[in-house]
Amino acid sequence: MLDMQALVAIDQVMAKLGNPISSVVAEIDSQLAAWLTPTKPNQLFPSADKIRRKVRDIAKVLDDSIAFRDSRRKNRYSLLTRGERASIELEVDSNVGIVIHETIKLAAKEHDVSMADALILLITGKIKPEVGKVVVHEYKATDVEGAPVYVQGHGWAGEGVPASKTVARDFSDAPEPCKGYQPSDVTRKYVEGRDGTCRAPGCNRPAWTCQLDHRINYSDGGQTHASNLVALCQHHHNMKTDGRAFYILDPVTGDVVWLFEDGTWAVTEATGPLAPASKVWARTIAEDVISHRRKMHEEAKALKVELDGGEMVEIFDRTDPADRYSSGHEDIPF
Repeated sequence: MLDMQALVAIDQVMAKLGNPISSVVAEIDSQLAAWLTPTKPNQLFPSADKIRRKVRDIAKVLDDSIAFRDSRRKNRYSLLTRGERASIELEVDSNVGIVIHETIKLAAKEHDVSMADALILLITGKIKPEVGKVVVHEYKATDVEGAPVYVQGHGWAGEGVPASKTVARDFSDAPEPCKGYQPSDVTRKYVEGRDGTCRAPGCNRPAWTCQLDHRINYSDGGQTHASNLVALCQHHHNMKTDGRAFYILDPVTGDVVWLFEDGTWAVTEATGPLAPASKVWARTIAEDVISHRRKMHEEAKALKVELDGGEMVEIFDRTDPADRYSSGHEDIPF
């Protein structure tokens, strides 16, 4: 049963579709029902936010003519001082936010400083941004015609973000183990693409903003490999490190079984574009989109034929009845 928050979340997305055709509603209902149906014991029910995002992802692929977010919102900046400390908040379009974040992250890596220090250095002009090096990561099934694209930081979309240069990586299998403690960029993107969010129960923090935790500590012989890495936010990473929680990762399905110090346990599924369930969904939705477009195309062709036929009759009927069957010759005797 869906609670009121879940129903409101679904309605918020469906309302933007206006009056969709029955096949679109049926497709959204089918996809959502399959996604919400538990497949494992003690599997947590998705939060209202996750349900809203899922419905929006499905709807965006089925109807890319709808803007689900108001892109006309004004940018917002604020400064809050608290004694000797200050907080700065900047609200911008998500595309701009991703570029800013990636620019700061790149500067932090290049100069071996924290993200906060990198931002300060960039704003004060002590370092220059790496122009043309900002990277946006996308995931797409190349063996599925019409497959949707997952844009990191944006979610599922019918098409990817335009880019001046594209580098493709094959994520059919997990990358080879890394030699050191730090995961390579390829391994990190694989794990982020598999997990989707922080893997702790109820946490919605995007995986690309999380830390990668070694399930078996690196110092204890744990490999820096996708089968031993899980995306965890700082808070839940600390919980695991402090021993307040323990988890087991299924390297095949990506499921994580959590065991807590009070004896309770829970299962979380991987929700990223590389997760098994997402791969099936991408293939299914691609097939449905192709089928839907083919049906719409056939209906459009049939409508054109019907309209053309009606137009021909209308033009024909405007002729003089006396001349309708006359070509300047005598009537043909039947």
